[in-house]
Amino acid sequence: MKLTHVHMKNFEEYRPYVDTMVLPIGTIEAHGPHAPLGTDVLIPRKLAEYIESKLMGRIWTAPEIAYGSTWALQDFPGSIDVPGRVFADYVHAVVSSFARWGVKNVVLLNGHGGNIQPLQEAANRLVDEGLNVWISNYWVDYRDEIKTITPGVGHGGEDETSLVMTVDRSIVDLSLAKERHEPEHPAHKYPGMGRTLYPDGYSGDPASASVEKGERLVELIGERLLAGITKMWETNS
Repeated sequence: MKLTHVHMKNFEEYRPYVDTMVLPIGTIEAHGPHAPLGTDVLIPRKLAEYIESKLMGRIWTAPEIAYGSTWALQDFPGSIDVPGRVFADYVHAVVSSFARWGVKNVVLLNGHGGNIQPLQEAANRLVDEGLNVWISNYWVDYRDEIKTITPGVGHGGEDETSLVMTVDRSIVDLSLAKERHEPEHPAHKYPGMGRTLYPDGYSGDPASASVEKGERLVELIGERLLAGITKMWETNS
């Protein structure tokens, strides 16, 4: 059930039957001149809605955490960076509060690479508190399959752009998209690294994106997520 739509009385009635939460997590960050700042929020929200449509009754679909750790691209217009330690503490606090109401299984549905390390830190603490936690980084976990639909993967590339187009086609301007190859990431951080790696705030080949490709990706990724949640239930039953 969507937590934002549930009344207090209904929450109390559903609570004995709901042991799993899905928490979309993203960030507000530049995705080139063609895609919106909220790309990394809109995509996990869309995937959470897919899960909700299939598993309503045993999961809480939580409102997303929209701000994340955006160090590399923080100098691009509109990027909002939350320090990793603060972000990890916040995620931990949110999920711990859910645990008070009977949640045992947690899916952190992440849409942003900069969140991975702090989410792992938060997850370690939550597991120590007795929760089962799955951090889903869809573009990493299902990369090979994603490339069969959108070969031009990248930050703001064909895959992300197609996915966000399924949310709202009008917020993407493909006329501004040009091909950008995936940069080679250095072994160390340095000032201005984001501008060097992503001169225009994106990589990949977004010009080939489409709503049709995005819909196929939503179904592909959504089904993989459903399988992962089912496995989590089987393993921790």
